[in-house]
Amino acid sequence: MVLAGGLVGYAFWVYLRVELAVPAARGLAVVRALALVLVLLLLFDPRLPTRSTGDAPEQWVLLDASLSMAAELDGRTAWTAALDRARSLERDGWSLVRFGGVGLDPDAEVDADPQLIGSALAPALEAAAEAGAREVRVLSDLRFEDRVALGSALESLPLEVSFEAFGGTATNAGIASLQVPDLLQPDGPAVAELEVFGRAGGDSLAVEILEEDRVVATVQVSGASPGLRSRAAIDLPSPSGEGRVRYSARLATGGDDFPDDDLAVAFTNVGHEAGGLVLVSLVPDWEPRYLLPVLEEVTGLPAAGYLRAGPDRYVRLGRAVDRGAPVDSATVRRAATDAAVLVVHGIGGASDPWIGSLVARPGRRLLLPLDEAGAASVGVDVSPPREGEWYASPDVPTSPIAGALVGVTLQGLPPLSDVMVPSDPSSQPPLQLQLRGAGAPESALHLVPRNEGRAAVVLASGFWRWAMRSEGREPYRRVWSGVAGWLLADQEVAAAEPRPERWVFDRGEPVAWSLPADSGQAHLVVRSSEGTLVDTTVTPGGRLSTGPLPPGAYAYDVTSSAGDTIGRGRFDVAGTSVEMLPEPVEPALLTQTASMGAGDAPRGTPLRTSPWPYLLVIGLLCGEWIVRRRSGLR
Repeated sequence: MVLAGGLVGYAFWVYLRVELAVPAARGLAVVRALALVLVLLLLFDPRLPTRSTGDAPEQWVLLDASLSMAAELDGRTAWTAALDRARSLERDGWSLVRFGGVGLDPDAEVDADPQLIGSALAPALEAAAEAGAREVRVLSDLRFEDRVALGSALESLPLEVSFEAFGGTATNAGIASLQVPDLLQPDGPAVAELEVFGRAGGDSLAVEILEEDRVVATVQVSGASPGLRSRAAIDLPSPSGEGRVRYSARLATGGDDFPDDDLAVAFTNVGHEAGGLVLVSLVPDWEPRYLLPVLEEVTGLPAAGYLRAGPDRYVRLGRAVDRGAPVDSATVRRAATDAAVLVVHGIGGASDPWIGSLVARPGRRLLLPLDEAGAASVGVDVSPPREGEWYASPDVPTSPIAGALVGVTLQGLPPLSDVMVPSDPSSQPPLQLQLRGAGAPESALHLVPRNEGRAAVVLASGFWRWAMRSEGREPYRRVWSGVAGWLLADQEVAAAEPRPERWVFDRGEPVAWSLPADSGQAHLVVRSSEGTLVDTTVTPGGRLSTGPLPPGAYAYDVTSSAGDTIGRGRFDVAGTSVEMLPEPVEPALLTQTASMGAGDAPRGTPLRTSPWPYLLVIGLLCGEWIVRRRSGLR
């Protein structure tokens, strides 16, 4: 009341003391005061008394339509028994409404099979109370995932809630998730992360891991306590192929009453990823160790590095756990051919011919040559390497990478070595070096623009010495960030392939598609083992959803208007569900909690659920605005 009185006084003070005196001032003050008081009432949200009418029955039956109700026990599901009971109560005058997921499910057919994911009862009880219900009976297996919110709702809502349990004690174990590293090495092992639940703590669950349709591992995973998950790491053997590979985890333990959660699926890319950054080092040196992570960070591209360890033998750069077994030159050649940015370290006159052919191809290249023959492979003529200590000049000349070097102190950095002076120096040297810090400046980099790409040739060795010192790490990062930015500038990105937004969709989730704007009008066909499920024409430049699909494996084809295939692949709709993870709540505990709060809770319908206060506030404000203008007030 005090706040309402203050708002009324404020409205009259504005119109009688602040605004210009007009004949309609008192009327306008009354209108504004009413609008402010209505807004205050909406904020406090009092409850309005309700009367029982035929259109708003006070007795509701909330029928659990979550997936766990489909668990079969003794030849009958909990859903069948609960639906029979709900129909009986409906004949006695109760209003029947399904719930599940995150609230009510009023639009679905009552007899439809339970497919909702999760059982959140608190939002359903709040909706029932706001609709005028006074007595609610919940028919469920009582596997509620919002137990804390449910307890608060039972104590605060003006409802008399009772519970009837269905389904009994089901025997179940399930797989909560399967995760496989995104980039497996073709010749090395990987570790899969598996989460299981069900059975008593300490009891083991037999799980089979399949690569495509081939069982590659069978493990025993210890079960967790009821309501909890158990996590295990599983060593996988080397994959049998490259590209996108489907892995699945299948529960092999028998005696399960709910088979929907017995399978989990994950996809992974085996081998290199096209359109990434590939570094090939032909000589042992410290430079690749520092250069590869910096380039991966500044470009945002997936990176892979290979170090030559012998004739036709390369080892991967990176952490020891990620390196795997050595690979041959054919593997390195495939990765380098598909790279968006290729970095070759140590190329010289004695390098393999296929290295020279890769460097000479159009594309984005960063070349760290060993001698003048290596620089000549990209068309840069230089003198033989000069010995001595070459220090970076503190003066940064105007160049395409000058912006990356703004604010960087180059003076005092460790010296570089083996500088090769170009016979036709660039008119804009990006970085200058001086012999012993006082000689004539020479270029440390040479930027070579091409018609179909760009190349940066490094004319000095020993940049890694900068990265080894704390004061040199930022200059080191800035130099290669500028070079990478110049290499990727004005790059024409290939048209993306129409494809699903993910390779594994959750159960009940709409299957969304990514359609590049330059793909043109296309025809999408989605097939399963049962035949064609989707056959439609799609419009580019937007998002398409083909709606939820049943759990299973699917293949898709996207063809252009000319009949050319522009996209093809496969995806999965996971059947994985944690519906059976929550343990059933004792009905007596829920009924006791509900009876504790039912008597003291305020009754009636909340004011915010009625449309009339909002319409009245809008009408008052619009009327005030019109009268103000006609009275000469602004």
